[in-house]
Amino acid sequence: MIFRSAISAFSKILRKSSSGEKAASEHLLNLATDFYMKSLDFNGLPVHALDMDTDGLRALLRPLIEAGALYVNYGDRHPNPHILAFEPEPREQQLEKLATNDLAGACLYPTVGHLEKVVDREAYRSRPYSLELALGHPTLGHHFFDLSILESYRNDPRYYYNFDISGMISIHDDHFGQSTMAERDQVLLQSFGLALSKDHGWGVVVFRRYLSSLSPEHQQIWKAKQEDDRDKFVPHPDYWRSSILGEWHEKLSLFRAFLEEMEQVNALCQHIGRPALFRNTYIENRPNDFGYLIRPTGRELANFAGVLDKMLSDNINRDFFQNEVPYEDELPDKKGRIVVTQRGTIRILDEWIKLKFRTSDTELIEHAIKTLKDVRKKRNPNAHSIRPDEYDITLFKEQIKLMRNAYRAVVTLRQILQFHPAARGYEVPSHLEDQEVWAF
Repeated sequence: MIFRSAISAFSKILRKSSSGEKAASEHLLNLATDFYMKSLDFNGLPVHALDMDTDGLRALLRPLIEAGALYVNYGDRHPNPHILAFEPEPREQQLEKLATNDLAGACLYPTVGHLEKVVDREAYRSRPYSLELALGHPTLGHHFFDLSILESYRNDPRYYYNFDISGMISIHDDHFGQSTMAERDQVLLQSFGLALSKDHGWGVVVFRRYLSSLSPEHQQIWKAKQEDDRDKFVPHPDYWRSSILGEWHEKLSLFRAFLEEMEQVNALCQHIGRPALFRNTYIENRPNDFGYLIRPTGRELANFAGVLDKMLSDNINRDFFQNEVPYEDELPDKKGRIVVTQRGTIRILDEWIKLKFRTSDTELIEHAIKTLKDVRKKRNPNAHSIRPDEYDITLFKEQIKLMRNAYRAVVTLRQILQFHPAARGYEVPSHLEDQEVWAF
């Protein structure tokens, strides 16, 4: 109702003499500003709501664009003109579009230059990212953050958390609206992505629209971890591709490819009539720690290796081997008594492959078994000693090397099963067969 009254007042100004054209432009700017500030998501004023002829509207818009006070969003750069997704084009380009583009579906936005003069910054105290939107900065503008910002969310079981090339954070249903969690902490971060840096490991990239939905307290927390040097990071190309361009990912991440290969291993087991090799593929219940390191520390790497070992060696199903190799060793002790010891799953797997699979090229198999052993060694390097933790940026690369080897090990297991006579005709998805996977 208030907006309709404002439109009515605008129409009265238009009916005045030509000497009122400047006043009409100013009123149009105020109308667009008021609409932008009072809308739920800082939306643009739809041109169709003005109900005026195109030539007359162009005449009013031109001086506002020339003055850098108003921007016309035609929806030609992003499909939704009702949000300001990107920075406005240069003023000369805006004026060219004004002369030729169809205004029917366009929306009007006050510019940063204008909004900085009228926005009450105190109204956005403790909400830095909401303030950025109020000042007219685009919703799909982004900021980079230190990875450690994710630590408190990942380690708190009250949050649902996942992180790969893209990620999200939300409250578990059991704690939403409950006294177990302060309202300020019941936050949702709908989307964030991996950011890349040649010299600084990884980072986090988040679009402004998602940051602005955080509580004031959490906006302050994120602000404290914001990276001011924007040239240090770039968004992961697949996160950018899916979030901005609306396209499918070009490749799988190492983590996703690893899980999908585990699925294929078990599917092949079923196809050839054997029990599953892995008790759990974790495709639906991925562990929080199975992802990029939050901090490049020895403790973080050991924790990741522990999770990876549980997903690999500890996850191997002995029933798969169907007693075709021994599960136990019987050896005499010092007194000549026979002692029975259980064989580890890595040794059982190694012996089963050597028994059942013949190849002149054993390098990949040896690499797979060695990888499983390496993962086990790294899971607890401090098992027999107490050593201080270490912070080393190169541990980011060490984790990726370990993950790359683990992925290749599971691919090797899948390929071995493909050679089984009963596996003829089984088709592995092309993106896995072609190994369309990011190397980092």
